[in-house]
Amino acid sequence: FMPSMTLWWFLLSVCNMAAPPSLNLLGEISLLNSIVSWSWLTMISLSFLSFFSAAYTLYLYAYSQHGKIFSGVYSFSGGNIREYFLLFLHWFPLNLLILKSEVCLFWI
Repeated sequence: FMPSMTLWWFLLSVCNMAAPPSLNLLGEISLLNSIVSWSWLTMISLSFLSFFSAAYTLYLYAYSQHGKIFSGVYSFSGGNIREYFLLFLHWFPLNLLILKSEVCLFWI
């Protein structure tokens, strides 16, 4: 019903899946690297958990945006500017922190 919110829902879902533009990717890579030296069994189970978490988030996004029967007839609703601003304020710090960390690593 709100196609303009679909982009924000997708961007926040991508951040949850630890895709490249988010800070979660850096955290998961660091976590997996530190687990390798501790226990291979834990690393394998954590890898499966990360994969299934990303798969569930993708399923959640696809099912909530398309559902069983998609009807684009009613997709004309919009949102208030405060809703878009609130979503921006949730999404922007995640991506700003990853850009700052990449710049700091570049200068080291």
